[in-house]
Amino acid sequence: MEVTDKEVFEIAVNSEIRAKEAYEKLASLTKSDIIRDELLFLAKEEDKHRQIVERMAERFEGEKAEPRKIEIDVMAEFKVVAEKMAEAIKKPDVNLDEIYEIAMEAELVSEKLYRELAGYAATEKTKLLLEMLADMERNHYNILRKQYDYITRYPDVYREEFYDQLMKDINFNF
Repeated sequence: MEVTDKEVFEIAVNSEIRAKEAYEKLASLTKSDIIRDELLFLAKEEDKHRQIVERMAERFEGEKAEPRKIEIDVMAEFKVVAEKMAEAIKKPDVNLDEIYEIAMEAELVSEKLYRELAGYAATEKTKLLLEMLADMERNHYNILRKQYDYITRYPDVYREEFYDQLMKDINFNF
């Protein structure tokens, strides 16, 4: 396939839009305030990434680069993860463990996608941006991983909204 930097940016923008939508959907399905807040934070982060990519794309629009043939190995994996997420979200009783596992996988695949795309970037500026986005996706994975570890370590706290009630019951006035 032949791709220009413009097409690289389009792939990146679409990826960020889908991730934002997935996190917002998940946030609307959870009963725990702490999980909802974390997911909405990640949705906002993905939206910021989209804005960054769009601004960078505008800056590079005037620069003409010849299309090159590239193979993006991770695209098949990216599509599989996107389909898994879409199916998991449609289930009547959402399994948070499964959702977090898929979301973590999606962040790792997004990191791979940006790193692969960076290898094909026509300019150093584009390459730097894509590498930065890859690092940010790794950070999202780390956030999800930490939250997932809490969810699996303390399932009653998160699944039964015990945490929210506990926070309401604690008197922080000394």
